[in-house]
Amino acid sequence: MLPGVLALLVVLQAPWAWAGDEERKLEAVFIGRFASYIEWPAKPRERFVITLLDDNPFGTLLDDLYRDKRIHNKPIELRYATRLEQVGETDALFITLTSASARAAAIQHAQRNGILTISEAKGFAESGGIIQLDFVEQKARIKINHAAAVKSGLRIGAPLLSIATVLRGDKP
Repeated sequence: MLPGVLALLVVLQAPWAWAGDEERKLEAVFIGRFASYIEWPAKPRERFVITLLDDNPFGTLLDDLYRDKRIHNKPIELRYATRLEQVGETDALFITLTSASARAAAIQHAQRNGILTISEAKGFAESGGIIQLDFVEQKARIKINHAAAVKSGLRIGAPLLSIATVLRGDKP
């Protein structure tokens, strides 16, 4: 097993008594870890762009964590958008929208543009989002909608699929 996946697996299974802040820190780390196991269609950008859509539950955590870091050998650029129209070109989209219809619009936009979608919203993967992350009984749970990834033109590496619940049906 690859060292990064082993480390991710250990973090996912550790039954620590996490406070909300600790869960946020783990989510922030997971965004980059997930991205390292995803293969995108070739894009001529010089930076790997991560965009948060709607509220920023991380405060300055993402900025601190990803400063001077790289994903797929590209420096990371963080962007913050409050509306879908502000998203622009991005590689990964962390969605905190509370409205199901707004999430659906963001998912459709992402699928058309080859963007990895990540959210902690309940039912996110079942509604076409690619990665749903949540915490149950103080353990991180990953749900991946494989059909949505394929529809977006993304390939998810086997190591990430091996530690997630994978939805393989053709969901919207």
